[in-house]
Amino acid sequence: MPVKEPVLTGPKGGRIVSYGAGSSAELKIEGEQSGGEWAVVEWEVHAGDEPPIHTHTREDETLYVLEGSITAFVGDQRIDVEAGSYAALPQNLPHGLTVKDDLARILIIFEPAGFEYFLVPRDESDSDPAKFGLEIVGPAPE
Repeated sequence: MPVKEPVLTGPKGGRIVSYGAGSSAELKIEGEQSGGEWAVVEWEVHAGDEPPIHTHTREDETLYVLEGSITAFVGDQRIDVEAGSYAALPQNLPHGLTVKDDLARILIIFEPAGFEYFLVPRDESDSDPAKFGLEIVGPAPE
């Protein structure tokens, strides 16, 4: 963990981007703070704002469900996931999710860092999925 200075990001203390039906992504730690090795985003996603099935070609992704419940689609599996659940997903594994109720809060860690800027863009140039090695595999799950 190459963090050289302490990083403390309190509730709603990071840069936040809102989108869709009230969903948001908050940057908790960015790659510049970890020597580019990892980044953390807190994601509040409302039903209907879920991403399509996709793969990350550059980073591994870990998720911890803080609140709510989701149905996760990982490879060819469909898994019901409750708050308190953790998942580690290697790069190049197709995955996606749907929110089971109205809202889920998920803590996401990307290793190495970089993809956090797709979720919490610095400017308009960060809106291109290809810039981050994100490949859309199929439509959002139903």
